[in-house]
Amino acid sequence: MKIQEILSLVNRPGRYIGGEKNAWNKSWEEASTRVCCIFPDLYEIGMSHQGLLILYDLINRTSGLLADRCYCPDTDLEALLASHNLPLYGLETSKPLNEFDILAITLPYELCYTNIFTILSLSNIPFYAKDRLQQSWPLILGGGSCCLNPEPVAELFDAIVIGDGEEAVPEIAHAVNSAKEEGISKKELLKRLSRIHGVYVPLHFEPVYKNDGKFCGVKARDGQVEKVSRRILADLSPNYQISRPLVPNIRIVHDRLGIEIARGCTRGCRYCQATTIYRPVRERSVEEILESALKGIEATGWEEVSLLSLSTGDYSAIGQLIPRVMDQFVPMNCSVSLPSLRVGTLTPEIMDEIKRVRKTGITLAPEAGSERLRQAINKGITEEALLETVRQAFARGWKNVKLYFMIGLPGETDEDLHELVELVKKVRAQARLVKGFKGSVQVTASIGTFVPKPQTPFQWEGQIPVEESRRRLDIIKDGLRAKAYKVKWHDPRQSFLEGVFSRGDRRLCRLLETAWRLGARLDAWTDNLKPELYHEAARELGINLSDYLAPIPEEAPLFWDHIDSGIKKPFLRLESKRAREGKYTPDCRYESCQGCGVCDFETIKNVLKAKESQESKRAFKRQQPGESKRESFFYLVEYEKLFSARFLGHLDLTRLFHRAVRRAKIPVAYSKGFHPMPKIAFENPISLGMESMCEKFTMELENHMSPGLLRQQLEAQMTLGIKIKDVSITSKKEQLLPRPKQDFVVLVPGLERTEAEKRLADFWTREQFHIQIKRKKGLVDLDLRVKVASFELLEEGHDGGDEISKWMLEVKKEISSRGKVGLRLRLDQSAPPLVKPSEVIGAVLALDEKTMKLCRILKV
Repeated sequence: MKIQEILSLVNRPGRYIGGEKNAWNKSWEEASTRVCCIFPDLYEIGMSHQGLLILYDLINRTSGLLADRCYCPDTDLEALLASHNLPLYGLETSKPLNEFDILAITLPYELCYTNIFTILSLSNIPFYAKDRLQQSWPLILGGGSCCLNPEPVAELFDAIVIGDGEEAVPEIAHAVNSAKEEGISKKELLKRLSRIHGVYVPLHFEPVYKNDGKFCGVKARDGQVEKVSRRILADLSPNYQISRPLVPNIRIVHDRLGIEIARGCTRGCRYCQATTIYRPVRERSVEEILESALKGIEATGWEEVSLLSLSTGDYSAIGQLIPRVMDQFVPMNCSVSLPSLRVGTLTPEIMDEIKRVRKTGITLAPEAGSERLRQAINKGITEEALLETVRQAFARGWKNVKLYFMIGLPGETDEDLHELVELVKKVRAQARLVKGFKGSVQVTASIGTFVPKPQTPFQWEGQIPVEESRRRLDIIKDGLRAKAYKVKWHDPRQSFLEGVFSRGDRRLCRLLETAWRLGARLDAWTDNLKPELYHEAARELGINLSDYLAPIPEEAPLFWDHIDSGIKKPFLRLESKRAREGKYTPDCRYESCQGCGVCDFETIKNVLKAKESQESKRAFKRQQPGESKRESFFYLVEYEKLFSARFLGHLDLTRLFHRAVRRAKIPVAYSKGFHPMPKIAFENPISLGMESMCEKFTMELENHMSPGLLRQQLEAQMTLGIKIKDVSITSKKEQLLPRPKQDFVVLVPGLERTEAEKRLADFWTREQFHIQIKRKKGLVDLDLRVKVASFELLEEGHDGGDEISKWMLEVKKEISSRGKVGLRLRLDQSAPPLVKPSEVIGAVLALDEKTMKLCRILKV
């Protein structure tokens, strides 16, 4: 079976087809080094990950290098690929992963670790680096936020980038190319890679244990350096911005244009690993951000731009940036989101700007319910400041507030949990203090279990067990039972596994493999989580998982001591002590240096843009979209949706056209309100998996365009198998009603012609042919003899038209089955209910579910 057939059998096939707008398609033959950037989770998560997209774009902009992409398949595609012995492949090149020179795998969170085994298995690549020392295997390269303790998966990787990858990854690619040209051994290549700043080669280090299993430390082999230092990008050069943002085929988790405005945070929250991973703070200028955002929206057609940072509100020129961004994009019907704002930075002025776009809700992260605990974790948020922020939001019309908390923080008591409940109630009560406030308020408390992370002041702390997490959650849920409150929580079983692998050692690699062989997959998705498989694997290997969650003595060696984050251990010890004493450590952006050890104050230092941006002025007049009355012009667009485009559902196709219209700068009219939508109306949608030569939609424009120019500009933005066939002027009142007669050409694989003739003959001999079809209101009885105007076999070698001939020739190449029966079907849809051609074909030809999914149906 071929891959195009297999995709007909899986859920959300649009994940696996590639062909996104702005995807790179460099020549495989002309590239000296070929890299596949891999995200070990589903497409909709990976396509939202900035780090992978930055490297994909950067590598492709480098002469001689080629980058492709791959995401972990869902379990349905994994099973089908394995059963048909088909390899996992790059989306752009369609090449098997084992043909690339480098597989660059991002490690974004611990619960994706088993997915690495899925990817390597489907690529027929040995799991362990020691088994890949022959030059023929790709270099397996790791990177990402989990690399501050990569030990649980270290044995899977040939090399791991610690820290920022923008400079290191191209250096690694060039080293691999030199090794190919010189014909040196894999061992020699690894030695060369270990000399690149920030590159960790696990085979060069060996963990040491006593006879009783007690960990003694990590020893460097063969005279290698004792520690690997984090690679830190000194400045966010414009060269490291994404030049060609990808537009996803399907809806993704963060379905918007992401613009990194700053990297790093020095707030110093003691539970937070990100403040270690990304120090120091490096900001982009207001002008760079505006230019990048405008180019990105023009290149993608996205409806929203998101200003990304660990704490967007801490951007030093936020007061200058937000008004200018809003003035630029609000008139373009493009919303602006600030996903990471903290109390103290969400000022009334910023709220006034945000509410120009929409008021869906505000999100704040007090993290702890009591003042005492917030001081201990160095959050720097007072209760009064939080309540004042909420009051200001309610006064400006917000009615939904989401609060993030953690349970299990060091030193937490039940009293702190009761204070958390009271704080949530106080937040809701602020609405009553706002003069003239009307309506009800919804407050959501989102609760997660604290996980002690490596390279943080809390790395020595213990993690509470699953049952204790549930007990503390019950206290909160019992206190917030009223309808005005919602309590959501992260599954404590996931937090347990996250804690194990966050502070784990190399012994866990075999456990991960064992759990994967038992069936562990996609553990970050609650529906897929099977923690019992990890406990079964632990019993099989004689490992006590709870040991990894116990407190660690400060003098004990740590599994990650050979990884130098830049923050010195004495500083972490001091911060741990200050937490116990309830002392606050100020932010070095605004106070003196606190001595963490990251900066050398020459090349590595905080880079703030406030002074550069003080003179920047508003460039655009404030106005809401649609203020002025305009004349309207209406157009009918006819298009075809063939081949890979059949894997796009109707909503995904709608978004594709909306974004294409924006990229083409077509003056489409928009609806009013805080979420304006382009005035485009589609014909009754066809089913996922169907193809069509005759789809239509109408669109309303604010300015006149010649139909020929409109077609030309829209056609230039099409991707996959979508083609604009015709554009004509139409009337405002014209509606796209279902056509009374609909013709289809059908290709059925695996069905013999004689059998098809027999089943068609049986259908036409009956006076009635009743089936039951599922609709929203339940089952509907339908007589197909009333609905089917004609249904006949195509003559062999004849298909009824040149365009259809071309389609059938291409489709037959994609079908592996020898038997391919062609039919023509005409439906009478003049009276309700409408019937799908697949329902007719399946019933009349008595096809099973799998064969039905493999059928190719073309609306002509």
